[in-house]
Amino acid sequence: MIYVLDTNVISDAMHNQTAVRTHIHANQAATIYLCAPVDYEIQRGLLRKRATAQLRLYKNVVRPQFQWQPLTDDDWQQTAQLWANAVSKGRQLSDIDLLVAAIALRLDATIVTADDDFDALPVKRVNWREPPPKK
Repeated sequence: MIYVLDTNVISDAMHNQTAVRTHIHANQAATIYLCAPVDYEIQRGLLRKRATAQLRLYKNVVRPQFQWQPLTDDDWQQTAQLWANAVSKGRQLSDIDLLVAAIALRLDATIVTADDDFDALPVKRVNWREPPPKK
């Protein structure tokens, strides 16, 4: 399984949200990506708040847990198409969400997020805020 994490998942992990941490641990055999748009969104938020201790935690502890996925030129083209499709249907989605969706489409990955906006896009989505099923 391949997952691409959204910003709210990283935030939950940094705040030790139990269900999210459990899912991360349970999916260690999977490929879990942190992508450039989410990295940007996390860092800009922490910098704005001058949260230097949280920024250090993110850079030194949280970010290294995941594989890195940069943007490609094709991702930008896919993002433009996703934006055009959404706007033509009366939806205005954030550029970060559209970039994450483009990466997920390229990788045939599932987006891990609590953000319902992704339901308007042709992507697979799962919410790790919900506890994993009992075995």
